[in-house]
Amino acid sequence: MIINHLPKNGFAFGNNTHFAYNLSSGQILFIHTSLQWLVSGGEGNQLATLTSKIQAEDIRYLQDVFDDVVAGNFTGKVTVKILGPEGLRWLLVVPFLVQDRNDQLILATVVDITDEVLSTQAVTKYADKKNSILHMLGHDLRGPLNIGKSLLQTISRQIKDVTLLEKTKLISTILQQSVDMINDLLNREFMETANVVLAKKRVNIVGQLRDYMEESKRSEVISGITFQMTTSSPHIYVDMDDAKFMQVINNLMSNALKFTPVGGSIYVTVEELEDRVNFKFSDTGIGIPAALLPEIFKQFSAARRPGLQGEPTLGIGLSIVKTIIEWHGGTISCQSEEGVGTTFFISLPKNTL
Repeated sequence: MIINHLPKNGFAFGNNTHFAYNLSSGQILFIHTSLQWLVSGGEGNQLATLTSKIQAEDIRYLQDVFDDVVAGNFTGKVTVKILGPEGLRWLLVVPFLVQDRNDQLILATVVDITDEVLSTQAVTKYADKKNSILHMLGHDLRGPLNIGKSLLQTISRQIKDVTLLEKTKLISTILQQSVDMINDLLNREFMETANVVLAKKRVNIVGQLRDYMEESKRSEVISGITFQMTTSSPHIYVDMDDAKFMQVINNLMSNALKFTPVGGSIYVTVEELEDRVNFKFSDTGIGIPAALLPEIFKQFSAARRPGLQGEPTLGIGLSIVKTIIEWHGGTISCQSEEGVGTTFFISLPKNTL
């Protein structure tokens, strides 16, 4: 794209151009009036003022995007988080490289998407809380219901009165229906989310997991299981479909709860590397027999087993988990020892958009 001249008002680029930067001089040539706050409040150097408002965790990521734009390798859009006059703002930026006589320019369309981002974050936050609560309730409710059912079966064997037997049978049926309803709800939730088309975006996965673990910790007294999380950084960004990835978390946490006895622990570790993020999900449960380990990621796996409190399994959960991870260009593996516990390892590329 060749531009013959650059008027001071910047409209040679069209009404959708909100920003122009000269690579040769290192100067901002044009910024739309609606975005003047980006360069206000500094001491004269507009670029330094703009850079100072970008969040620290985004600097390296945006530098990589800038390098790709300059090299002509970037086609797409990027979300930038910037400190505005009234707090954080999110801007959607579509940059492109053009030639103006002897100068190279970076032009950009910039849209403020703060309201949309905050709305999505609120929905995601409460969806993650809902999923966490759902799985914890599933674990915490199934146990007492199954115990009640077993006690009824024991009592029924000692009752001779036909009328009383009919009543205990009715109570047992109601308890089983409640257990089946919980199982069906959890299975539907997992299957429906797993079948949706992949929609990636840049996600602070530490924030997502922290919210999830906070909800899990609320049930420690009831479940008798402790939850711990460690990360290499308070902010780790990954390009992912966060709804699907949280379903992976739900499945792994649900399995850990099923096979970890009271007094046990569940650990989540997140480590950021240069181009990847590694996750580790560990429990101190009963472990998986060595003979079954090669089967766990197969659909309708022969490795499926009921949980410690009789929780059923379809045998397809880990198969779907593996598929979701592979959709993200990642890998998943498992190590386990009977009587010691199980650890799942997930590795995802950071930048794929």
